[in-house]
Amino acid sequence: MRADRPPVDRRDAGPPAGAVWLRGGIALAADAFTGTVGLVQGVHRSITRSIGRINPAAHPVGRVSDFVYGRVRDIGSLSFAGAGQLAGLAETLVPARKREIPARLSLGLHSALNGAVGDHLEASGNELALPMDFVAADGRPIAFTRHGLSVGLDDAPSPRLVVLIHGLGMNDRQWRRAGHADFGERLARDHGYTALRLRYNSGRHVSENGRDLAFRLQALLDAYPVVLERITLIGHSMGGLVARSAAHYAHEAGLGWPRRLADMVLLGSPHLGAPLERLGSRVTRSLTRVPYTQPFARLGDIRSAGVKDLRYGYLRDEDWQKDERVGGDYTASPALRPLDHVGHFLVAATLGRREDDPLGRWFGDLLVPVGSAFGHSRSPGRRFVARDQDGRVFYGMNHFALLHHDDVYRAISDWLGPRLDEASSGDRSICRTGE
Repeated sequence: MRADRPPVDRRDAGPPAGAVWLRGGIALAADAFTGTVGLVQGVHRSITRSIGRINPAAHPVGRVSDFVYGRVRDIGSLSFAGAGQLAGLAETLVPARKREIPARLSLGLHSALNGAVGDHLEASGNELALPMDFVAADGRPIAFTRHGLSVGLDDAPSPRLVVLIHGLGMNDRQWRRAGHADFGERLARDHGYTALRLRYNSGRHVSENGRDLAFRLQALLDAYPVVLERITLIGHSMGGLVARSAAHYAHEAGLGWPRRLADMVLLGSPHLGAPLERLGSRVTRSLTRVPYTQPFARLGDIRSAGVKDLRYGYLRDEDWQKDERVGGDYTASPALRPLDHVGHFLVAATLGRREDDPLGRWFGDLLVPVGSAFGHSRSPGRRFVARDQDGRVFYGMNHFALLHHDDVYRAISDWLGPRLDEASSGDRSICRTGE
């Protein structure tokens, strides 16, 4: 997608209806069936080729088996097409209330599915592919018009805007813990922010979501009912990478909102990548070295583009494109230069109870090591270095507690508070830097 072209804006009224789940599920099952047949055929073909080197008479058997597998695929395609027709009939005959899935469960399943195979859902035109939306605290999508923003925001629009960006396989509702306000609502109460949450297909490449977010934030700025003076982005895990990617593409395209971007809070974001994804990549590559296991490498490769980007924290198209060209061994992606006028608050969690606790060194926060969350690299070109940077480590805490823990909110509030006071007093005007 070109960096100078805004993405198509698809609106979504909320979690998918039962009929959408049925149609989308049937389409995904058809794709899985075709892939499974291809996997079995690949194993059969590897065995036949090996036998053919010993006995040339076996080659015709391979051609016959390819014909059979082709017909199996054809029969399966017809069967799933028929199931799709039955789904349409069921939608007509079964009352809507009996087809619906509870909204919170539906959104959780929907976002997890998109995290796992969201790139495939989008590429195949599956209805279950999540669009990118800004949503209010109750999950209502916000329209990018002055009227839509005026009626859709939780409170009267403030010149201070905070956007919460979730991580891989998650959604906007997971910032909230039962019975507690989320970080956006707390910042609105304590510091006068207007809060929005981003909902997006986390199975797409980080760079694709970053570019889309860049243009959506510009559309939001253009339609905002009052003059926006300050934008704060809070990203959890992959969400922090999407925020950084968005700032990069917005600056590259000459968009206006980065001049009002004042703060980025990055919670457990894998700036140097996630070890579990690197391990998964190595296992997948190892399967390609033996002819009989090569077809099974396709199973490991089903991981979504978003998951693969977490291997080394890729933020730009050229990072993952070069990775694909060299077979997944590209690791030397240089760090993006942060915008000098933006403050960065890097937050890490660790299961360890103190800095030298072996539990923390071995497992980090379960997904992201402290060094990756802080961007500490032995390679100078990979280090996260910003002019205005601060950080905090939370001990005895896991990766997902960073979304809603009271101590994390207090740290964010304590960091943002003085910055807001400085801006209000006129000593420092981050939002006008570079204009």
